Amino acid sequence: MFQTGNSLAVRLVGECRLPKGTRIREHREGNRIVLQPVSGWPKAFRDAIGSFTADIPRAGDRKQRNPFV
Repeated sequence: MFQTGNSLAVRLVGECRLPKGTRIREHREGNRIVLQPVSGWPKAFRDAIGSFTADIPRAGDRKQRNPFV
């Protein structure tokens, strides 16, 4: 590990290298720091899709006030 600016950086070597431009997500598991490639939306987010059934108000749904009155 080494410092770059105000952040810590990790150099991955050999078979641990990821393709250039790969986005990662990091989290702690006990005393370990786990790095995982981001492959789309998290499962919890995808599972929640469709669970919100209320109408979402849109800006065009409200009557616009006349700023000159």
